[in-house]
Amino acid sequence: MRIARFEARTSVEGPGERSALWLQGCSIKCPDCCNPEMHDQCAGEEISINALAKKIISAHADGLTILGGEPLDQPLELILLLQQLAEAGYHGIILFSGYEWHSITADLTKRRATSLCDLVVAGPFDKKQTPSSRRWIGSENQTTHFITDFYAGLQKDWPQNMREIEIFIKDNVIMVNGTPLSSEDELSLIFAPNRENRT
Repeated sequence: MRIARFEARTSVEGPGERSALWLQGCSIKCPDCCNPEMHDQCAGEEISINALAKKIISAHADGLTILGGEPLDQPLELILLLQQLAEAGYHGIILFSGYEWHSITADLTKRRATSLCDLVVAGPFDKKQTPSSRRWIGSENQTTHFITDFYAGLQKDWPQNMREIEIFIKDNVIMVNGTPLSSEDELSLIFAPNRENRT
């Protein structure tokens, strides 16, 4: 499986303190994407599904957010990863995809991958439809699909928009993740030095 990045703990990619996995490669290439370096399907790092599942489980986080790139451009590998997590009793999986929901459900493999998640956020990033009124979501056109009841509470009480970025210092490299910011946004900074090394 080809990944761009894995963070064992983050608090800006969904509810709680969770792990985040960015998959490498994207065929959609939304204009103004905040991760254009993740479009190239040949870049990133190749990692075995077994090794990746172990990293996710050993992080002991509140859940996992899968982003990209485009996660559903590696649907077979994603299915195998999600099956391993399910077998281990892992819960709290959120998937962000640039594909619209009708495209996902029309494709048997993509539909199977999303069926193994708890929540799917679908649709391309559209800078003209930002800022979103919903926390963690990039633009208003993106739709939420509750596959299980794990995040049922969010259906009636989705947190209001708060744009956040998180700064990691890892191997002497500064890395940033979170929701893209505009000049009108109220900024919340979360500094997380060496968070991945925590147990």
